[in-house]
Amino acid sequence: MTSDTNPPLLFSTRVLPSEMEEQIKNAGLELRSKDFIKVENTFDAAKFRDCLMHSESSARVFTSKNAVRSLKALLDSDPKISIPEKKTFTVGIKATEMLAELGVKSNVRAENALKLAQIIARNPDVKSIDFFCGNKALDDLPEYLESKNIRVHLEVVYETELVHETVATEDIKGLIFLSPTAAFSFFKKNKVSSTIPVICIGATTAEAVRLRCDNPRICADDPTLQGVVNKVIEFFGESPNPNT
Repeated sequence: MTSDTNPPLLFSTRVLPSEMEEQIKNAGLELRSKDFIKVENTFDAAKFRDCLMHSESSARVFTSKNAVRSLKALLDSDPKISIPEKKTFTVGIKATEMLAELGVKSNVRAENALKLAQIIARNPDVKSIDFFCGNKALDDLPEYLESKNIRVHLEVVYETELVHETVATEDIKGLIFLSPTAAFSFFKKNKVSSTIPVICIGATTAEAVRLRCDNPRICADDPTLQGVVNKVIEFFGESPNPNT
């Protein structure tokens, strides 16, 4: 076991950018990481293009950066594509900013998919949406909208593969999750002490963790990578060894 004089060992289920790893280590924390999901921005270009041009839908929805990356790949492959103006709803600051760089303005942004669905349902002019997502997208947004009689056309524009690996968890003092899918993947082969705090990027990820364990869950104040890093440093800085 790690001695009390050693820095807390944290484990991230996604490899963080090197500068963010340095921030955590400079705060006196030890970090190990491994990617528990693999994303491929593969899509049917003709279907993707047709969905963007879909005149019968009231709005379009992007809930992840990966969906926006696929949109960029589509636009790069065919510069003649001109995206028609349509009410657009997004989850997350980064996805919203990336869309803006492509010339697509988000009308409304929310911090998670369910909150976004509730906002969409309050728009009386929205009767149907095109939802650009991955093959492992959760059902919360489409199920909620369909319960409100809003039709959802789901267009898969990227593929997520779960990476099931066993890791040594005995000395881990904290876990970091950046997506619900990573939580499902990690807990497929791993268990941790119920006292270990889990830092989550947002409420949807925290709910996915709750379905797998009863560990305390702490959400980032800002649902971004930097927000997670800030919360990790804040939480473990206040409690250097939370399990002692």
